[in-house]
Amino acid sequence: MTTAPVFKLGLIVNPVAGLGGPAGLKGSDHPDTESVAATRGVESRVNDRLGEVLSGLKACLAHLKIFTASGSMGESVCVDFKDVFAIETVYQAPLQTRAEDTIQAAKQIVAQHVDLLLFVGGDGTARDIVSAVGSRQVALGLPAGVKMHSGVFAVTPRAVVSVIESLVKGRLVSARMAEVRDIDEQAFKQGKVSARYFGEMLIPDDQALVQSVKCSGLLDDALMLDELCAFMLEELDQDSLYILGSGGTLKALKLAMGVVEPTLLGVDVWYQGKTIAQDVYEAQLFDLLGQYPHARIILSIIGGQGVVLGRGNQQISPRIIERVGVERLQLIATQQKILALKGRPLCVDSGSDDLDRRLAGFHKIITGYEDALLYEVRYLE
Repeated sequence: MTTAPVFKLGLIVNPVAGLGGPAGLKGSDHPDTESVAATRGVESRVNDRLGEVLSGLKACLAHLKIFTASGSMGESVCVDFKDVFAIETVYQAPLQTRAEDTIQAAKQIVAQHVDLLLFVGGDGTARDIVSAVGSRQVALGLPAGVKMHSGVFAVTPRAVVSVIESLVKGRLVSARMAEVRDIDEQAFKQGKVSARYFGEMLIPDDQALVQSVKCSGLLDDALMLDELCAFMLEELDQDSLYILGSGGTLKALKLAMGVVEPTLLGVDVWYQGKTIAQDVYEAQLFDLLGQYPHARIILSIIGGQGVVLGRGNQQISPRIIERVGVERLQLIATQQKILALKGRPLCVDSGSDDLDRRLAGFHKIITGYEDALLYEVRYLE
């Protein structure tokens, strides 16, 4: 009787990934991220997302060996699955991890000739991984960071499970090179969001399960954006508090609403012609909702990816949306950003399966003056 081959999975976790989102810090690269996030009541969701992947693999796979780093860089989550999978720690991580630990862990893990390197984090983590392993090692990101402009991330934890299951079971899975991008800090200081290219990574390709590179080179049509903002101004409800998401389209709307120096990568709050708060973090936003009986949320899509919730706007958490009401969430986008999707549905990854299921379906997206489209938002399992 032939024994099924063991699939060797490399695993690296950035333990502080995503803390900067709900904490309103734009990213998790600052050395004080953990302490600032703690003071703002923010806890990491990294282990929950990775646990969802490992639970999914437990249900469908038997022959899997995980090579990982010690402690919070992977081992601490894997311990709960030691009776299911073989686990080997090949890098000893310090209590306070840095980018260099990600790089060294990646080198040690890849030396074990893993079939797939799975990393948990955002664009900063992807940059460290590609600098360590280059373009020869097959890798895939589990999105858990704040900034995710790169095209190397699966859409959801369940998507990671699906990709790995296909690989293990010998299904035909395409491979392609995907760009690793991160915010250009110099451009950002000048008020521009530009995703800088840092290299390419070899990933297992399934366009329904792996997100596209953010389309930073596609410019909004100025006229359509002006018309969109003009229409939104006419439609404003003066009795509602407005929670305004991140991105270039929302920045244009914020300027039209009179917000001075609007936050480009953060969330601002507006009420009756006045800016109530800027660059808010999740707990601060929740407290504001306790002071105003009516609120609305306006979000735009990430060009090229089609992610409307869970990328760059984690401050707008599931409890925020539940408090405001799903029916009071409005999507806006220029037609060019919709066309850039090439027919792919929008997707949501809020961190709440129940909320994501309720958000699924066809939604009205305002694209111009008295111009709107019906477009599908899909919950990807």
